[in-house]
Amino acid sequence: MAIVDEQGKLFGRLNLLDALVVVLVVGLIPLGYGAYTLFRSPMPTLTQVTPAEIIHATTMRFSVRGENLRPYMRVSVGRHQGQTFLFRDTNEAEIDLVDVPPGVYDVVLFDFAQERSRLPKALTIHPSALPDAKVIVVGMFGNLKADQAASLTAGMTIPQVGEVIAVGRPVPQVTRVFARSDRVEVPVPNGLMVPAIISMGCWVRASQGQPECIAAGTGLHPATLMLLPTPAGTLPFQIDQVRGSQPIVPLDITVRFTGAPEVLAQLKAGDVDRGEVTNELSTGGTVASVSAGSSSRDARIVVNAQQGTSSWIYANSPLRIGGAFTLRTPLYELHGTVVRLAPGPGGAR
Repeated sequence: MAIVDEQGKLFGRLNLLDALVVVLVVGLIPLGYGAYTLFRSPMPTLTQVTPAEIIHATTMRFSVRGENLRPYMRVSVGRHQGQTFLFRDTNEAEIDLVDVPPGVYDVVLFDFAQERSRLPKALTIHPSALPDAKVIVVGMFGNLKADQAASLTAGMTIPQVGEVIAVGRPVPQVTRVFARSDRVEVPVPNGLMVPAIISMGCWVRASQGQPECIAAGTGLHPATLMLLPTPAGTLPFQIDQVRGSQPIVPLDITVRFTGAPEVLAQLKAGDVDRGEVTNELSTGGTVASVSAGSSSRDARIVVNAQQGTSSWIYANSPLRIGGAFTLRTPLYELHGTVVRLAPGPGGAR
């Protein structure tokens, strides 16, 4: 029998063209598999976290080791995404974390939005060796509408931050911003601010040897702007004053002021010392009486102070006989010396 008959069939059964197609298809299968194995991207995996235990801080760094890592990947610990993926090579990358609380976390590798590898409970973040603390923060909730301002009340809890212990009257919105080393007040039309005192829990970070209190991921300093979750939504809160948690005690002092007669003439009973801020809830002092004089005047001032370990504290500075005292009001600023300090609890003077 002829291999190819008159109808073009192979062995009288299969069309020659069909046979060629079958051979081509069969030949492409190993060729395609070879190309797949040669050019496909191998699956990335994680094998190790170094170090596996770190101390809690605002910024933390650890390394991941694995196989087939690529520069565009990312890593998360639990639900907290790493801020960086510093690709070293296909076997190692470094990860920066910001404000991730203490705990034990899975370390997860992502390729775009898809999880590629996971190391269960591979990273432990231990609490800071420095003690937690509590401070009193005086500031302004800002960018408020009238209904939001009315919803801010004493006793309101701010999740994972603290509790509002006092609120003041709404005032027009002003945001303090920095222009190089200067501070500028920027009015915000149709906005309101509400003074508030918040008792905040914080943890102590020793950045370059200088301890500072951290709450809601922010260092607590005057003029710092925080974003706080409240029943009225996430609101900006700008700090005016930070003080310790000790009770505020009225303290009777006498200060001798010297200066130009025209400046001393401004000093009168009823003047209020607010320091650098205009927050009605900030601790300050009130002038009770003023003696006569042209080159110097003695003023009796009732200040709101806190008892420190070795002295009274006013405006975050020790208050001692012979120490300097600055009186700041919206109209003038005077510098003087404390000449009398009323006895305090336990015989403090």
